Amino acid sequence: MGRSLFWRLLRRSLTVKRPQAALAICSVLVGATVASMLLNLYGDARRKMTQEFRAYGPNVVLVPGDSMGAPGQAASGVMNERVMDRLAPVVQRGKGFAAVPSLYVVMRLSKATAPDDHTPLPDPENVVAVGTDFRALSHLYPSWRIQRGASGGAAPTCGIGSHIAAQIRLRLGDSVQLDTIASGSSQSTTFRIANILSTGTAEDDQVFVPLASLQSMSGLAGKVSVVEMSVPGETAEIERGIGELNQSLSGIPGIELRPIRQIVYSAGRVLDTIRWVMLSLTALILIIIALCVTATMTAIVLERRKDIAVMKSLGANDRLVMRLFLTEGVTMGLIGGFGGFALGLVLAHAMARQLFNVSLTPTWWTFPLVCFASMMLAGVATLFPVEIVRGIQPARVLRGD
Repeated sequence: MGRSLFWRLLRRSLTVKRPQAALAICSVLVGATVASMLLNLYGDARRKMTQEFRAYGPNVVLVPGDSMGAPGQAASGVMNERVMDRLAPVVQRGKGFAAVPSLYVVMRLSKATAPDDHTPLPDPENVVAVGTDFRALSHLYPSWRIQRGASGGAAPTCGIGSHIAAQIRLRLGDSVQLDTIASGSSQSTTFRIANILSTGTAEDDQVFVPLASLQSMSGLAGKVSVVEMSVPGETAEIERGIGELNQSLSGIPGIELRPIRQIVYSAGRVLDTIRWVMLSLTALILIIIALCVTATMTAIVLERRKDIAVMKSLGANDRLVMRLFLTEGVTMGLIGGFGGFALGLVLAHAMARQLFNVSLTPTWWTFPLVCFASMMLAGVATLFPVEIVRGIQPARVLRGD
């Protein structure tokens, strides 16, 4: 049998009076559609869930070894700011790594200008002053709600928590004065309020000023209380990142790198659960589809017993006829895979919009995976039926036995 005749027979077997072929393609199409939909939903859900967990803030902190303070509270110890030099090679790789140093000092806060209605100034309040890069820190906490004022002005700017701002009757653009309360020293600096933040946590009672200003006021030049870090990825990736950070910090005594395990492992458990649910459902559906394709291909082979007998009588051997049917099955799998991926992508986009109210970002690596899996499924499902070819005797079949 020539090559051109082989491909002509393949084309006719797929197009001429073959409802069984259409049924097999539809079966593969259903399986590919479900696989494409679930895989695209999982791939995008993984990205979206990782972004959602970032809203809880940093997942790793670097603190002095004797410090039991948490971010957002005045720490009992400080460490040298030069630890940032050790972290720089890891952070500068990008890929979502971020590290922001902060210094926590208790200061006295007061309103610097009298109200327009000449009412008495509110009493000063003791607050936790946070010396940091406010813009960089707010990127670590996407859930913070921040009111931003106009930029510019001669005075240095600060951010202030909404609760303490309401308590002292402060608004954007007002000036505040920070005074040290440590014994034996007294320094004060005036800041203009450029940001008011609302978090629902301890930050609502804090004031955020440039790190260098607070270091100078408190006499802690070159010192920080904590370095808050965001290490991207799932649990295993975060642990590898922490390992790299530990290597970078090796040899520096008196510091401790602590993962915030509630965030790290909660994210990991959720993503692992989603992964196994998606993969289990996909595997189960593909097994069912494989059984359907096997039954359909068996019917196709039995229906074409006379065609097989004629091909054998004309000199075609069992191997060639079996290759024809296997190629037919793989081709049907490829057609079903193409169509199923496109249909699954549409359904995944609609489901993401309907259930999660988000726009789906296609996961393109699933395209070759779905197409290859569909071809393999159809090919494997055809292996059993084509064994029937060996038992077909041309003389008996053509006599009608």
